[in-house]
Amino acid sequence: MNQIISTFASTISCGGNMLMNIGPTKEGTIIPVFEERLRQFGSWLKINGEGVYGSVPWSHQNDFTTKNVWYTRKKAENDGTAVYAIMLTWPDDSVLVLGAPIPSQSTQVTMLGYEGTVNWIAGPGGQGMNITLQNIPWNKLPSPWAWMFKLTNLAN
Repeated sequence: MNQIISTFASTISCGGNMLMNIGPTKEGTIIPVFEERLRQFGSWLKINGEGVYGSVPWSHQNDFTTKNVWYTRKKAENDGTAVYAIMLTWPDDSVLVLGAPIPSQSTQVTMLGYEGTVNWIAGPGGQGMNITLQNIPWNKLPSPWAWMFKLTNLAN
């Protein structure tokens, strides 16, 4: 699943689409491992579809500070723009350092599928942001594979 979501994230952040070539056997059944991957991908999309469906590439496709973070964007309900950061690997120190987003005074950060609050601070000189993940318990994570953050009211 990690490989599938990683390929998917990099593809959609660059404006592409992905075809998962899973067909039935000659008996008309789907091989169990393929069924499992489709169900897992579907459960991930159920949580993170907001940042996938109807999204377009942002001005930065991936983050230049932290590897394995990809971006999409789309119009938010309140006529603003929401940027979605797809984090493929959990940071060792539980602080996600993003270089591309420039926060404003009203920037808000949420993790899709997580009910709690997500704390962040602006990076040095107001460039980038540091999202604190220490307070998020593992048993409350919405997905075991990749996590998506919604960033609203950015300056860029």
